[in-house]
Amino acid sequence: MNTRLLPSLVSFLLLSAAVCAEETFDDAMKRATADYGERLRKAVDGLNDARTRIAQEKAPLLRELRQTEDRIVAAQSRIERLEAGKEDYSEQRRKLLMELDATRKNTAYISTLAHDGITAYDDGLAPGEGQLLSDRIRALEQKLDDESSVSAAQSAVGVAEFLLERTQRSLGGYTAAGSSLIEGDNRVIKGAFAFLGPETYFLPDDGTGAGTARPRAGSAYPVTYRLPSWKAADASAFFQGRPAVIIADASGGKALRLKETKGTIFDHIQKGGPVAYAIIAVGLLSLAMIGQKIRDLSLLAVDPPEVVRAFLAKVAAGSRLQVEQAVGTLSAPVREIFQVGIEHAGSPKEMLEEHLQSVLLRQRLHFERRLPLLAVIATAAPLMGLLGTVVGMVRTFALITVFGTGNAGKLASGISEVLVATELGLIVAIPTLIAHGFLAHRIQRNLSLLERYALEFVTAGETAKDGRKAPTA
Repeated sequence: MNTRLLPSLVSFLLLSAAVCAEETFDDAMKRATADYGERLRKAVDGLNDARTRIAQEKAPLLRELRQTEDRIVAAQSRIERLEAGKEDYSEQRRKLLMELDATRKNTAYISTLAHDGITAYDDGLAPGEGQLLSDRIRALEQKLDDESSVSAAQSAVGVAEFLLERTQRSLGGYTAAGSSLIEGDNRVIKGAFAFLGPETYFLPDDGTGAGTARPRAGSAYPVTYRLPSWKAADASAFFQGRPAVIIADASGGKALRLKETKGTIFDHIQKGGPVAYAIIAVGLLSLAMIGQKIRDLSLLAVDPPEVVRAFLAKVAAGSRLQVEQAVGTLSAPVREIFQVGIEHAGSPKEMLEEHLQSVLLRQRLHFERRLPLLAVIATAAPLMGLLGTVVGMVRTFALITVFGTGNAGKLASGISEVLVATELGLIVAIPTLIAHGFLAHRIQRNLSLLERYALEFVTAGETAKDGRKAPTA
């Protein structure tokens, strides 16, 4: 404040000195001092008023500041409490998440156990029980597949109650209405099932033909095997819950299943697949050719050497009439050779041998026909069986890829195709090979005898010629 008044005072003094040049310096100083004092007093009063106003205005601001500071402290305290609560909440959330994860794992484990249990029970249903329980089992499995853990847990409890109920009911056995196939009959017959431990019995509504029921692959209905030795009175009493004599299968159905696996020859061939039919066709062709070659072998019957020697003696004697009469008694192949030899008896030896060799070649071609084809079949049949083996193995590996190794029924079809095709190939090859060897040996032996007889005929003819040329005594 004093600093601002000083220039004003100096200016005033100068102005006063300029206006009142006649005043003395002391008077000017007094007047300036008085004026400065007045101004200073007013400035001091203004300063005090300003300080008073500042003090008056500062008090509410201080109160507001203190209130604001109090609110800040309270907010900080609240923030600290919130942060502490947040940490507690995070810890609780972490614990709850861990508990939830453990609960989910336990629920999934329980659900898996329930699913395995219901699946095992479904697989182990007695013949005919599937008609009674399949819908309920499917509903339980569908509930188990629910994504909700609560629903899955409730479904697992339902499965446990269902299995307990079925176990309690199965302990004493029970009866239920149903339908079944009868062995040897494709009709579905209504009747009643009696479930007693591992055994299942079926009684048609007409009261006859009671028997033991067994599952049938690929069919919703079991097949009932009649028990003729089970008296009708005992069967009726048993199904009515009264004491009676029952017949049980000691093999647990294995004997019946073994009987079913045998089937007919056509069923056995059908297991081998398309290759089996090709092998059977080749086998039938081989059988037809073997029959034809046996017929040819019967036509290739050759007279024994004793008969031929007697005939050749007549040839050597030179009696043509006796030779022509005797040649008709010989077998056809030998007769054909000797007739040609008689026709060309006057020809030179070389010419006669050529005519006889021509007949022998014609007979060889005729009687050895289709023998190479039999050899080819004997060689090709095992290879066709090997082809069936490869096809069956490919099919088996394809089934393993799709169904895994746990489905024995699916794998059995591929394995049976492997074994049946190999079996049929050997069944065709072995007899064909034996027949080929036997027929080839017999035909070759008879043809060799014919060649021998032809040479002996030439020798006898030459002897007859020499006898006619010899001089008489």
